[in-house]
Amino acid sequence: MRKALSPLLYSSRCLLASRATAKTRPHTSQAFAHQQQPCRTTTAGFATTQHLRRWDLSEVLRVTEETSPLIFHLTSDNPYHNLSLEHYILTNSHPSSTILLFYTNRPCVVIGRNQNPWLETDIQKLRDGLEPEEPVPLGSGIWGNETTQRNPIDLIRRRSGGGTVFHDNGNLNYSVIVPNNKSFKRSTQAEMVVRALTPLAPRYGFSDLQVNDRNDIVMKAKDNALQWLKVSGSAYKLTKGRALHHGTLLFSSPNLSNISNLLRSPGRGFIEAKGVESVRSHVANLAWTSDLQQRKQVKEVMTKAIVQQFWETYGNNQRRKVGHNEIFLGSEVFQAMNNPSLTKGLEELQTDLWLYEGTPRFDFASGAMEGTEVKFQANHGAVVSLTVEHHDKQYTIDEAALRSVSDQNGHGSKLLGIFDWYNFISARVQEATNTHLRIPRTLARRIDAIFPGVRGTPRKLKSDS
Repeated sequence: MRKALSPLLYSSRCLLASRATAKTRPHTSQAFAHQQQPCRTTTAGFATTQHLRRWDLSEVLRVTEETSPLIFHLTSDNPYHNLSLEHYILTNSHPSSTILLFYTNRPCVVIGRNQNPWLETDIQKLRDGLEPEEPVPLGSGIWGNETTQRNPIDLIRRRSGGGTVFHDNGNLNYSVIVPNNKSFKRSTQAEMVVRALTPLAPRYGFSDLQVNDRNDIVMKAKDNALQWLKVSGSAYKLTKGRALHHGTLLFSSPNLSNISNLLRSPGRGFIEAKGVESVRSHVANLAWTSDLQQRKQVKEVMTKAIVQQFWETYGNNQRRKVGHNEIFLGSEVFQAMNNPSLTKGLEELQTDLWLYEGTPRFDFASGAMEGTEVKFQANHGAVVSLTVEHHDKQYTIDEAALRSVSDQNGHGSKLLGIFDWYNFISARVQEATNTHLRIPRTLARRIDAIFPGVRGTPRKLKSDS
């Protein structure tokens, strides 16, 4: 018999009950109609709250050994929380277990473990942010006083490989964690998702789906039978005994037209990276709707379809029960602060050390402007060598010399700490070669746009502060 369990992994409400009691606006499209169901045990396997078990996240090893497969619905839209929970479950679940996770993040850009943020994104545009879909009320709740203040977009380095992706509330993230053995194939889970979604095509009007040679899910374009549009990318993390496949399903993103601008780095063509570069693809929504309530319903329908296909594949005729093998997790697990491993993983994701200083070594060449070109090599997010070619002369500061002048003059060469490349380059050349050099302002502005500095205290682990 299992011991008494704590309330951290407890869903205080049934998902379907919350839908039934929510007030919804009238629906204009039959395609988005969704029948409400009461919170009771059904043939689909949902259970009443009386049947919910309570257990602590630290018990995930034992629980996943005793109960498999498991489904986790992560209810927060905080990308740091969701990626931390995903990694914690991957690394702490039993090697023989099979797990499915879902989460949807607020607008953010997530780069792969070995990618270069200056090459993959326009960092300044991410900081400038996006306008909210709906005006935000100000004052005492009077809707006549509204603002369209832009919200900065989070930039996060995940722990798995693969390319850069954009998330928002029209993107459903799914993760499947399985044993890493000889039977593991990278295409298996994407094919499962295609099987789940294909029957929904008549309802939502999307075209044929298939898994391409990169294990992405693509949809045939309606106006061009030869073109396939990406609706879900794939990334993987393989550990000893465990394999994680997570995908990003574009079901109804309101920011589809903004994605290319946010991910079009001004450094492209100037940075030669040692890490992994993203493969650019044309993308599309499966079922676009501007109505937020309808968008939630589309997400629920597609989530349910994937859950049912997952259960048919791995369920072994078990009954699905909320609170037993289908769990709802939110940010409350972080508020409890009683899991050091989970807390440390969350803190690490939010540090500049992880995001920027984890960047593999790369080379930068500015291109010549007005007879001047700036070249440097960076490692762990800092300039380690610098060369300025000015007309017929070349000024080179190698790694040892740059480190020496930095130590002597008490300044650093971290890319985040450089706010004015015009003065930074002039000062370094002056210190190392005793030469008074001024690069063209237009060239300095080009470099400023690629490597915008960050003012304020660098983000770091609490234990390092």
